[in-house]
Amino acid sequence: MSARITLHCDRESQYGLCTSQLYTEALTLDQARAAGGQLGWLSHSDGNDYCPTCSGAPQPRRTNVVHLAPKDQP
Repeated sequence: MSARITLHCDRESQYGLCTSQLYTEALTLDQARAAGGQLGWLSHSDGNDYCPTCSGAPQPRRTNVVHLAPKDQP
């Protein structure tokens, strides 16, 4: 069995919600937030988390994709 803590961006605007997520392999919420902090995520003491774009960090939003079942190469 494995566990995963996912941070979700909590920004809301008149146009909707931010859909950014950060999947971590952290064992505690504090570890997950520390890992997010290294990537530009901002965590408030009220429990809200914000992605780099929504928190105003200078890093651009990026999406990491991991292929779990890569196709066989000829």
